[in-house]
Amino acid sequence: MPQFSLPNVLVLGAIIVAGGVGVGVASVSAMESADACEIPVAEGKASALVSADLSNPASPQVSFPTPLVTTGAELSVLSPGEGEPARVGGAVDFDVSVFVGSDGQYLTGSGYDPLNPVRRLVVDTDEEFFGTILACQKPGAQVIVTAPIVDVFGPIEGDDYVNDDSTVVLVIDVHNTYLASANGSSRLPQSGMPTVVQAPTGEHGLSFPNAPIPDELRISVLKQGSGDRVEQGDVVVTHYTSAVWNTREVFSSSFERGIPLSLMVEDLYTSTSGSGIIPGLVQALVGQNVGSQVLVSVPPQLGYAPGGAPAGVPDGATLVYVLDIVGVSN
Repeated sequence: MPQFSLPNVLVLGAIIVAGGVGVGVASVSAMESADACEIPVAEGKASALVSADLSNPASPQVSFPTPLVTTGAELSVLSPGEGEPARVGGAVDFDVSVFVGSDGQYLTGSGYDPLNPVRRLVVDTDEEFFGTILACQKPGAQVIVTAPIVDVFGPIEGDDYVNDDSTVVLVIDVHNTYLASANGSSRLPQSGMPTVVQAPTGEHGLSFPNAPIPDELRISVLKQGSGDRVEQGDVVVTHYTSAVWNTREVFSSSFERGIPLSLMVEDLYTSTSGSGIIPGLVQALVGQNVGSQVLVSVPPQLGYAPGGAPAGVPDGATLVYVLDIVGVSN
C-alpha cells in the first residue's frame, strides 16, 4: 500500500506567526449575495451512499457499501454550516479524513489541530483540488466527497490495493472562510505616510514619500471594514506586506506563501503562549474591523528588540506594514 502523506498535498496550513519571525506580524458567482454562490460539484450516486457519524470530527466514522466506485468528483453536504460562503479569491480553513472506497479503511488525514487547520485559497480551476471543491461551503459545513485518488493526490505509485483510479472518500470539516482582501469603504490616507497601490490579485505596492520618517507610531486606516472587531488575544487572519522604511525594501509578505496568515494579537515580548507580534502591531490591530486595510508605521521602540529582528530588518529600523484584515479565526 502506498504511503500517503497529506502534508505533501495539504502543505499550506493556517500559519500562526510565532516569535516575531517574518511578519512580526464549477463556477462561483462574483455577486456578494450568499444565495448567488453555486457549489461547483454536485452530489452523485457514490457520495449519496456514504453516511457518517461526525460527533467526533477528528475521528469520523463512515459507512458505505463496498466497493464504492466513482469516475469523477461528487459531493454531498451533511451539514450546510452558516455564514459567508468560501468565494473565489478568498481562503478556507478545514480538516479532512480520507478513506479507501474499496473496503472503507482509513487512509490518511490532516492533524485536526485547532490552531493550525489546513488553509487553501478558493479557486475556480482544477489545479488545486481542495480550493476548488470547497467553493461556496460555509463555516461549520461538513461534506462528503468521493473522487479518484489521482484527483486528490495527483499520480501515485500504485499497487494491488490502490492506484490512480481507485475511489477515495473524504470527510471534510469546514472551519472558517475569509475574504479575498479588505473590502471596506475607502478612506483618505494620512499625509507623510507611504502610498499603497493594490494589484487586482491583491498584492500591495508601496511608494515612499520624500518626507521625514516618523518617530512615533502612526496608524492609517485606508479601508474601513464593518466586520468583527479585533480584540486583544484574537487570532487575526491577514494578507500583509511588511517593509523597512529606512531601506524601502520589503522583507516579508503573505503573498509569498499564497495564503493569508494568522497573527496572534498579543505582545511578542510579554505573551505566555509563545506566539505574538511586535508591540506596535498589537496597538495597530486592536479595535480594527474585519474588512479593513490598515497602513502602519512602527518606530524602533515598538518593533523588534535588538538582535531579534528577522532577516532584512536592521536594528533600529522603522517598519511599515500594510494589512488586509480578512477574518478572525478564534
